[in-house]
Parts: sequence; structure tokens; C-alpha cells
Amino acid sequence: MASFWDRKEKPYVVLLFLLPLLWMVISLLLGCYFPDPGKALMNLSGIWASVFIVAVLSLTPIARVKTFCVISRYRRFVGLTAFFYSLFHLLVYLILFAGLSVSWILSDLVQKPYIYAGVAATVILFLLAITSTKKMMKRLGRKWKKLHQLVYLAAVCVVAHLWLQVKSDIELAVWVTVFIAPLLLLRIYQNPRYKKYFKKIS
Repeated sequence: MASFWDRKEKPYVVLLFLLPLLWMVISLLLGCYFPDPGKALMNLSGIWASVFIVAVLSLTPIARVKTFCVISRYRRFVGLTAFFYSLFHLLVYLILFAGLSVSWILSDLVQKPYIYAGVAATVILFLLAITSTKKMMKRLGRKWKKLHQLVYLAAVCVVAHLWLQVKSDIELAVWVTVFIAPLLLLRIYQNPRYKKYFKKIS
């Protein structure tokens, strides 16, 4: 099977995944997010980072269905896109929201603990991104698969990040949890270590 990067659909898939970013940049340039562009971009970039995290977790169970197995070839790129939007979300906070102010950032670290969960998710996705190449797969061997199971921890961090910052509007936190929780439970159920316990319960 030809790799994703050798296929003719590459430019179209790249464009599809970049559409949210293009939309945000164009809207920003058109002044749609003023008077508080930092807050608007924080919300939107966070939403899209969450969407691609859900997409990453969804790929494995969906690809097991024979009809949809073709999507497994996009797993790496979807993961890289999740990292990209998570990093973009962090950069928007640092540059547009906090204005690169050290005192502002330090104050937020004390007052807003949900930042730690968000940064933890981004760091994990960064580790997975830099080890996603075939060269790193060969170098890490069996450890590669265990390392990339950290994506589930990143997903937990995303859910924590959303709920810890909830004030009144819980819609995004609820929707992300609704999608991520079953995928995490499915992963636990399919793990040989825990499957026997589910059988006992049932």
C-alpha cells in the first residue's frame, strides 16, 4: 500500500485540515474578532484542537471496520494536526491573550490551574509528533507503541483542561467528554489486562 505522502489526494487532505486555520486567520484580518481577538481565537483554536484529539482516538476503532480501514493511513497526519492546533492554541494564549507578559503568565499559573492540564496535553502531543516518523518507529522498537499510547493521557488532560475552566457555559466540555469518554472506555475494555475483569462483571 502506498504511503499517504505518495498519494494524489495529499494536497486536498492538507487543505481540508488547514481550513479551520485559514478561516480563523481571514476572520482575524477582517476584524471579526475585535475588540478581543485573543479570547476569540483562544476559544476557536481550543475547539479545533479538541476536535482533532477526538478524531485521533476515533481512527483506531473506525479503521477496524473493513469498509473504513482505508482511513488508517491518515492516523499519523491527524495526530500531527491535533498537535498543530494545540500548539496554535498555546501560542494564541502566550502572544495575543497574555501579550508575552511574564508577570501575567505567572499570575495565571497561580490562579488558573487548568493551564497545567492544557500544557501537559500539548507536551504529550509534541512527544508523539517528533516520534511519529518511520525512523523513530524503528529506533524505539516495541517502546514506540507504548509511548504513543500516551495519546489517551493527552485526551484525559484535554477533558480536565476544559472542565477546570468551566464557569457557566459547559457546552464544549460536555460535548468533548461525550465523545472522548466512550473512546477511552473502549480502549480500556479492549486491553487484555482489563478485559477479563469486564467479563467477570458481565
